[in-house]
Amino acid sequence: MLRLRPKSKEVRKVEIPADLRDAMQEVFRLIKEEKRDPDVVLNFDDAIQIGPLCGGRVGTERRPYQFTYYLNRNGGQWRLALHRCDIEDIADGRLTEMTMYCCKTPNCGYMSNLNEGGCKCDYVRNPDFGHFVFPEAREKLAQRGITTVSETSTKQDVLAALGPPDLSGGGTDGIPVWVKYHRDDCQVHFEFKKSRQISMVTIMEKDWEPGK
Repeated sequence: MLRLRPKSKEVRKVEIPADLRDAMQEVFRLIKEEKRDPDVVLNFDDAIQIGPLCGGRVGTERRPYQFTYYLNRNGGQWRLALHRCDIEDIADGRLTEMTMYCCKTPNCGYMSNLNEGGCKCDYVRNPDFGHFVFPEAREKLAQRGITTVSETSTKQDVLAALGPPDLSGGGTDGIPVWVKYHRDDCQVHFEFKKSRQISMVTIMEKDWEPGK
């Protein structure tokens, strides 16, 4: 499991590239066209896809248009939150540079005009959460006070030790049998082999949700 630990960013003025300006000209055309054409809808995070630019009108009232600008070099990205007036100024050439918060990691290439969120470099692996197999899983379970479950334990052994699970499933269409417990300190997910013994243990933060 990854945890967000934002690193300080370098703040500097960055020139607006020509292909970004060209894309913003098309974005501004779409914004104006939307007022006349009900089939033009921009209220999705990927409603606007123009060359290296992807985004839509999904942000706050102050800066409702949010975009990811994909650089060709080094696989870098810009995250941009803009007002309609910003888009017009970029498109018309009145705005030629922006103040950007830039990742300091060499070859990352991440920049944003907002000092929030983060790039891939801001995420670190938390050693206490993730997918574990035995014998490492035994240590991780013991840290959570679960000491009676081992690599030889079956689903029935787990239920006898921990009680009825909060969620369970699998066993059909090739999906392994599994059970899951929501605890005060974490979530614990057990997956079982066809031989009925535990194959893997997953420990997640207590507020973890799919896609979070």
